[in-house]
Amino acid sequence: MRELLPKWRRSLDPNAVPGLVYGRQGKRWVSQEDVAHRVGVSTRWYANLERGEPGTYSSTFLDRVAVTLLLSPEQRAVLYMLVTGQEPEPPRVVPLGPEFASLRAIVNAQPWPAYVSDDAWDCLLSNEHHVRWFPHLRHEPNIMLWPFLYEESKIQLINWERDWARPMLAQLRAASARHPDNARLQEIIRRILAGSADARRIWEDKAEVHLHPDGDRRLMHVPYFDEPRLIEIVALTTLRAAGFRVMMLVPADAMEARA
Repeated sequence: MRELLPKWRRSLDPNAVPGLVYGRQGKRWVSQEDVAHRVGVSTRWYANLERGEPGTYSSTFLDRVAVTLLLSPEQRAVLYMLVTGQEPEPPRVVPLGPEFASLRAIVNAQPWPAYVSDDAWDCLLSNEHHVRWFPHLRHEPNIMLWPFLYEESKIQLINWERDWARPMLAQLRAASARHPDNARLQEIIRRILAGSADARRIWEDKAEVHLHPDGDRRLMHVPYFDEPRLIEIVALTTLRAAGFRVMMLVPADAMEARA
């Protein structure tokens, strides 16, 4: 641990970490303070992990560290083994079948983040831009879980509560009413409400519903940009697979340049 974690941290390009804007100019590496801030713990607590000191390091904490350090699945497994003596649970994978080869080609051809998700918001396919903007997808492929269970989402997603958390919870509320027998969807809602005090507060605050985000424009940090980018959410559905969504996050400046 004393060798690997500092090496992984210092090998990061600060510009590749979405939202790492404070003090970024002239930075040569990501500091312990940077990682702790994004993970949502004290610098001392994270430094203890780097020093290999024993502690009650939860799987949630280790996953947040893995996401912040942009660890590969193999590196994440090594982190778990060194800290807990056990390998992590493998990520849930629900791949698209070969009958959707054309859909896969369309998603992969997009010059901006694009993905396919099902009616429980499990990501079935992501293109390279989507994974680069949201590195947690290597470990947590559900679109709804990351904004509420990973602290760095509040840094990356500008106006987190108003523009992201509330509309997303309102979507979940509407989907739950529409699909009360969808066990996976109900599981996602339970995990969010159990793991996030902010989500519980917002859920109980108002009975808001939001059917889809198509056309919504929101600000967020993306890799290799110092300033937040305005993105437009484009949501499409497929006629041959009920419940599938084709989603694209299109930068507004890219649309204007192509107009």
